[in-house]
Amino acid sequence: MTTTTGNVTHFTTVDGAPDASWFIDFMDVANALPEYRRIRQTLADQLGDLNGKSVLDVGCGTGDDARELAALVGADGKVVGTDLSGAMIEEARRRGGGAALPVEFRTADAGGLAFADGAFDAARAKLVLMHCADIETAAAELLRVVRPGGRIAVFDYDFETTTVDHPDVSATREVVRCCADGHGNKWSGRQLARRFLDLGAREVSVTPHTVVMPLAFFRRSVGGRLAAAQADGKLAMTAPQLDAWWQTLAEADAGGRFFASLTGFALGATR
Repeated sequence: MTTTTGNVTHFTTVDGAPDASWFIDFMDVANALPEYRRIRQTLADQLGDLNGKSVLDVGCGTGDDARELAALVGADGKVVGTDLSGAMIEEARRRGGGAALPVEFRTADAGGLAFADGAFDAARAKLVLMHCADIETAAAELLRVVRPGGRIAVFDYDFETTTVDHPDVSATREVVRCCADGHGNKWSGRQLARRFLDLGAREVSVTPHTVVMPLAFFRRSVGGRLAAAQADGKLAMTAPQLDAWWQTLAEADAGGRFFASLTGFALGATR
């Protein structure tokens, strides 16, 4: 039953994958969840009135969020979406082809943004810092490219907030531990306020968002990672035990009883 699929911890190496479509499809499924819409709205609200403003969207992926921002800045504003992955930027440009929106897309590393100090009125990064090898540098870059008095908005998960309703408590604790430990920055969400205060950000606020995950999305999120961890000995379960763990969840879902969630935090701040 357990099969190795894509791995969400590999978003920094999308261009090295045989096919980027798994990552693109994953982002589309995630962005369609109701709570993701609320997250995007919170981030936009944290940036304030964007009409006529210049906005940087770091880690823009397929560009859907950047195009939402472009509608908010209007004809006199500008949105620049950047992503580490050339495949994502190509998809973002394809999706935006023919749209009369003030948005452009560039390949860029969050840890070394090729923009002048204070080049933008606002910047946002959704589910980006948690993937960065040098999270402090990426956070500093996000602030650097915003003008004094400009706004930033950031959302990251805290992976130790994962909850799964399952009768096998010990096995589920092992799964949650493995999922969290698979992320180098597993506590990024809870650390956002401290990190940006240490960098000199002002008017810092944090809004929690809990995403309730359907089984299909939960499996997309962690299935490949758990299968790989089991094969590598990093998950203290045999393959049959992992299959049985998933089977119990499938049976719960068939009866309308599946529940899993993950909590993240949206930070808003002024440079």
